[in-house]
Amino acid sequence: MSVDDFRKVLMKTGLVLVVLGHVSFIAAALLHGTVLRYVAASRDAVALQYCVVNILSVTSAIVVITSGIVAIVLSRYLPSTPLRWTVFSSSVACALLSLTCALGLLASIAMTFATQGRALLAACTFGSPEVLALAPDCPYDPTRIYSSSLCLWGISLVFCVAESVFAVRCAQLAHQLLKLRPWWGESSHHMVRPAIPSTALTPRFPGSPCWGAQAGLSPPLWTGPPP
Repeated sequence: MSVDDFRKVLMKTGLVLVVLGHVSFIAAALLHGTVLRYVAASRDAVALQYCVVNILSVTSAIVVITSGIVAIVLSRYLPSTPLRWTVFSSSVACALLSLTCALGLLASIAMTFATQGRALLAACTFGSPEVLALAPDCPYDPTRIYSSSLCLWGISLVFCVAESVFAVRCAQLAHQLLKLRPWWGESSHHMVRPAIPSTALTPRFPGSPCWGAQAGLSPPLWTGPPP
């Protein structure tokens, strides 16, 4: 892979991280604005878990956006060693945080199915949780809160998994620039190489002392009678 191709791959990876981070941030903000700001008022362990996972989602989205921006900057300034380490460390942190966020969202979905959404309906006073009806003391529509929460959690889960994948890819690219040994060995050290100009491959005339070295050819052998 040449330097120009490497720059393009790194820039595209950074752009994807920025887009994924923004979408995850919007999904977490919608979930907080429509559901969790009412659920957080109830003193329940499940509701607390919902809020913690949502805060983790917002934090993960911010870290993903930051990592993507730094990766884009590195694609313009590849020789900068501090930027290389910044991209590598932030990408690793982003991958771990996104994976943790995905596990938390998966746990939230499982707990919602297990409890039949009782924590989501804690702000409303019903005689029975199976009976869903509009009530004056209910700040939201209880007939839609269950499906809306699961839909937003599912979207956030998909994007968290995608963030983890692209963060690992970004960390791999930064690893190749840093030439670290433990992960991929010495073979990856030579993947990024400068493009060879076409003039360097043009053979000179046979009488030149650099003719064989420039063209990669051995000098012609004399096959006729000795002079």
